[in-house]
Amino acid sequence: GSLADVPLPGVSTGDGCGHTLLAPHSGTLSSRNYPGTYPNHTACRWQLRAPPGTSLLLAFGDVDLEPSEHCAHSFLLLADPQAGTAYGPYCRNAGPASPLLVTNSSWVTVLFNSTSHRSGRGLLLSYATSQHPGRDTPVPQLGVSPRPLAVCFSVYCPAGCKGIDGDIWGNPSQGYRDTSVLCKAAVHAGVIADELGGQVTLSREKGITLYESAFANGLHSKRGSLSEKRLLFHRACHLPLPACGDFLEVAAFNASSWWHEVDVLGQDRAWVAERAALGTAGHSWAADPSSGAAWLELDLGSRRNITGIITKGSSEYHDYYVRSYRVSSSRDGRHWKPYRGSGAQEDKVFEGNSDSHGEVFNAFIPPIAARYIR
Repeated sequence: GSLADVPLPGVSTGDGCGHTLLAPHSGTLSSRNYPGTYPNHTACRWQLRAPPGTSLLLAFGDVDLEPSEHCAHSFLLLADPQAGTAYGPYCRNAGPASPLLVTNSSWVTVLFNSTSHRSGRGLLLSYATSQHPGRDTPVPQLGVSPRPLAVCFSVYCPAGCKGIDGDIWGNPSQGYRDTSVLCKAAVHAGVIADELGGQVTLSREKGITLYESAFANGLHSKRGSLSEKRLLFHRACHLPLPACGDFLEVAAFNASSWWHEVDVLGQDRAWVAERAALGTAGHSWAADPSSGAAWLELDLGSRRNITGIITKGSSEYHDYYVRSYRVSSSRDGRHWKPYRGSGAQEDKVFEGNSDSHGEVFNAFIPPIAARYIR
């Protein structure tokens, strides 16, 4: 295709930029230190680019800048260079009239500038493009669910929600406390990839007594008490997500090496590949300590659709766990393809365990279709 076919995500420049993720169809941006007080004498310029033929929608999550006459000191200014129009300047005493700004442009410049000031959280914005195949115009959401809500509803979550401030309570199997940051919970549940964002469908159900914490997709959720309502993610309204009870059977385990341990009493212990199955009593698989880049290989017997992985350490005899790992797949066991996730240029590094007893879940978005996994 020509260069015009390639979506051009945005860029950010300046010393006043905070958490920023600018993907082709959506993104999230914030000032430095957000939601703490933004620094004095900083600036950040974000250039937002949507694919040709689409236009940008901007959602103002928070605009809290020091008040000044005509917003002359700390200000937020948006410009549409194609139409030659500008929006703002905005500050605390002159904020946006609506939380949503619908532009007719595929190119918007966002400028944040600060001078000496005492207070202010700064800003949090998200954006999405106007056209997603077969979908209504998305309104990017960042925060907790709006009220009142239909039993089943759909929202658009922009890329970059994982890094915004705010807590989540609960886990993918139980659901989430309704005070959780909704789009952050969607990343935790593995229904969207933080690098891409996307449409999520969920329902508000009766609350439960206790929400258990979990570490999933690089995010920690908190243990939470009773709430009136809880949030449950769905594939579509009234279609539950595939349960992670659908564990794939492993036909055979293989590994680069295994550790043959002789303990202090002279007893042999073989940390062989077969011991890597989750739920195996006793010790797990471990590579030979003298080996280099170690791998564990699972043969699923036939080509399967793999949507995620759960890892756990071994607390039997030793406190062992894997902090991070890469994944590759193969259809024939000879030619291997590294997993990169959606549109990424580099192999994805998954965040693993931080102790030997907890389970950690990571989703594959998009899923992997393969017989062999390493």
